[in-house]
Amino acid sequence: MDLMIYGLERSGTNFTEAVMLENFQNIQFWNEHYPDALPTHKHFRLYDEKHFIPITQFLNNFHFPDFQSFDKKVNELTRQADLKYVIAVKDPYAWYQSFMKLATKGNYIPVRSKIANGQFMLDWNLFHKKWLQFADEAPERIQITRYEDMINNTDESLNLIQSKFDLEAKSANWHLPEKVGMSKSFNAKRMLYYKKGSFKDKFPATHMRVISEMLDTEVLTSLGYEKIDTEPTYDFQTNYIPTR
Repeated sequence: MDLMIYGLERSGTNFTEAVMLENFQNIQFWNEHYPDALPTHKHFRLYDEKHFIPITQFLNNFHFPDFQSFDKKVNELTRQADLKYVIAVKDPYAWYQSFMKLATKGNYIPVRSKIANGQFMLDWNLFHKKWLQFADEAPERIQITRYEDMINNTDESLNLIQSKFDLEAKSANWHLPEKVGMSKSFNAKRMLYYKKGSFKDKFPATHMRVISEMLDTEVLTSLGYEKIDTEPTYDFQTNYIPTR
């Protein structure tokens, strides 16, 4: 089975790919790791609003109005036909925190970690909105899988993928890999961190406020996530007196 996998950075694409390779026979992923701007890269930005792409190497001028046009281009680039697509998504609050670490590590993206970044949430909204559109157009070719489900409900997640693409299992029982390529931080402790939702306890109130208010509710609901209610952050603003 010929496959492509897509997802934003820190969304569990490496993990999802590793789990599938560990459990399914005769599958091949055809994503290119470089160059970053092509539709064959796993982090390729499909959406038309290219000015919101937060990482320069992913800037591109490709526009795909529908799944058919995108699939045609990917077939051309990979020289494969009848590809199936796996889309890895992560809870936006967990994703934002992880992506912020990536952004500030080695000045990969010029932001300060103490300042909430709304552009990241625009990127999350637009990326998943486009894939939801494609999934509606070609449900038999696209499977959206949540990172949290793959960790907490591995059996159910793999059963869905197997059923959708008619894949052959390597053994009678599903299991998670001990190591994940290109992910040095992957371990049992890290999985427990996401299982417990510990990331929600480490957010500055200002960041939580920005994330919750900028999330696209329709996209959020379609992916099965919930918005966290927040309060005004006047207490965090020095020398600020709200208007009465």
